[in-house]
Amino acid sequence: MDPNAAWRELLAAVESGDSDRLLEAATALAGWLDQRGFPPDTTGGVVNHSDWNRRIARFACDVAIDMASWPLPHTQE
Repeated sequence: MDPNAAWRELLAAVESGDSDRLLEAATALAGWLDQRGFPPDTTGGVVNHSDWNRRIARFACDVAIDMASWPLPHTQE
C-alpha cells in the first residue's frame, strides 16, 4: 500500500462527498496503520514526525468511517 496515495484518496472522498469511496479509503488506511505500516505525510512535509503523522491519520480514519454514514454535502460544483 502507498499510504500517501491512500491519504490523498481519503481527502478527495471527503471533498467529493462520496460516502462509499470515503469508507473504502478510510478502512484501507486504518487497516494499514493498525498493521504497523508506515503513516502517510499528513502535513505536506511541515511535520515529519512519524508518530504525529500516524496519530493524525488514524484519527482522521476514525472520523471518516463515522462520516461515511452521514449524508455528505457535495462541495464540488
